Amino acid sequence: MVLYSSKAFNVSLPAGKTWICVECKERPGSQSFQSGLLKALEYIKGTPTNSWLLDFREIDWLGEEEETWLQVQFFPQLMMLGYESYFAVVVSESCYDKLLNEVGAYGLKSYNSFIIINTFCHMQEAEEWLSSHHPNPVL
Repeated sequence: MVLYSSKAFNVSLPAGKTWICVECKERPGSQSFQSGLLKALEYIKGTPTNSWLLDFREIDWLGEEEETWLQVQFFPQLMMLGYESYFAVVVSESCYDKLLNEVGAYGLKSYNSFIIINTFCHMQEAEEWLSSHHPNPVL
């Protein structure tokens, strides 16, 4: 089920999966990025979905404006829902290797009480991690 779609950016619920998939086909504009994630946030308020798959392989990573918006606006709204959210971020192999060299293996993961993030360069590993960490989300 498609929650939001633009030329550069899609937000969907893949059939048979327990997570929201965010796919960037090219660098999205800030408005498109924000609108898509806010539609997904609106959707999950009434469903038992707390896992996210962010496919950034085509763009490697977000721009500073999108990163700031996630940290200042989106993640706090998500935390107000009162339960853990899992994010598997998939980047290209070259981006993954660069990040690994810059921050080390532990730097590719981020954990707090509500937002758990892990970075991957292979889609299958990301999906396995999401399935193993919270296969049956509970609200």
